[in-house]
Amino acid sequence: MLNTEVMRKRVPSVWVATVIIGILGTACHTAQTAYRAGKYEKSIEAAVRKLRRDRTDEKTIVYLEAAYDKLYHQKMRQIEFWKKEGLPENVLAIYDELDELRYYQNLISPLLPLYIPSKKRQASFKWVSDADYLAARNRAAEYLYARAKGLLGTGYREDARQAHGLLVELQEIYPNYQDVEQLLRQALALGTNRVLIYAVNNSGAPLFAELEKHITTMPVGDLNRAWVSFTNVYDPSEQYDYRIVLNIRELAVSPDLQLPPRIYTESKQVQDGWEFVTDAQGNPIQDSTGAYVKKPRYKTISCIVSEYVQQKFATIGGYVEFYRGSDHALLYSYPINIHKIFEHYWATANGDLAALSAESLAKVKIGPAVYPSELSMLLQAADELKYLTRNIVLQHIHMLRQ
Repeated sequence: MLNTEVMRKRVPSVWVATVIIGILGTACHTAQTAYRAGKYEKSIEAAVRKLRRDRTDEKTIVYLEAAYDKLYHQKMRQIEFWKKEGLPENVLAIYDELDELRYYQNLISPLLPLYIPSKKRQASFKWVSDADYLAARNRAAEYLYARAKGLLGTGYREDARQAHGLLVELQEIYPNYQDVEQLLRQALALGTNRVLIYAVNNSGAPLFAELEKHITTMPVGDLNRAWVSFTNVYDPSEQYDYRIVLNIRELAVSPDLQLPPRIYTESKQVQDGWEFVTDAQGNPIQDSTGAYVKKPRYKTISCIVSEYVQQKFATIGGYVEFYRGSDHALLYSYPINIHKIFEHYWATANGDLAALSAESLAKVKIGPAVYPSELSMLLQAADELKYLTRNIVLQHIHMLRQ
């Protein structure tokens, strides 16, 4: 909304209002205390809650009548001032005031009639007439419509975004007004920056056809945000506000590597039969039953392990670059460097396998692995590259809204 226009609050929808009333039910304000504090809205809401339980509470009825009367006249004085002031945008504020009164009117209406015994009369409330309310709504809708159409006519992006906000507000107060749906689509199209995102290979190394397709077809639908729309398909007839280039400067895969073996020995004590327990003189010892006492006999076993490591590396490096579409100026550049590592441990053994730890035995059993292909390694790196690029774009989405 323009700075010259009156700032307004939108009355909550019915379901939001119901939630608000429920929350207010836990507050300390009563109809009486809120009224005395000049908080007429809270006074009305507190009174309505109480009267829903007991419509014969005379004191609460009196405060409900008084609070609504104060609120009604307060708003009507403000409306009269805005009418005398004569600013075109005041029709919006006038509608909002009448709409808020209608909100409180709809809270009170289901409780009527409310009788005040001490005054021997029913409580009285001044309602906003349907004719006055609809006339105010029509004037507000006409103003919003004309203002939005005027902004759309300038051809400026910021004006189109402001027009979109006005049209959304118009829909809230007057659904299906004239051709608002069509104008909303027009405002969205005019106000949205179009961003082309693509990759270029400046590494000097040829790309596999499958890898090139994998990189250049990065999904962009989930990148779209308010006023920013992405595409990865170049259309020569289209004007792009920004370009994001995944500039690949390094593309490399190492040969299949196997490091020299690390040789180590593992040993273990294992039981090797039994032997008799003897005394200091070397005589076998007998237990109380006359049987000779035995104990386990142990021996040391060992195994020589040759551990091998298979390795392969893939690297994709470069920059994520943001360019302005109008003059191709570089706005931002973020370095990227993706490394994918294939590493496999295996071993051979010479000796008693029973001497090996569980870890070493597993390496002996698994044996050597088949090395991944260059393409496979690069595709893995490309997946990580696309994920990193996506995060960089989202972190700097504000640059693309300008």
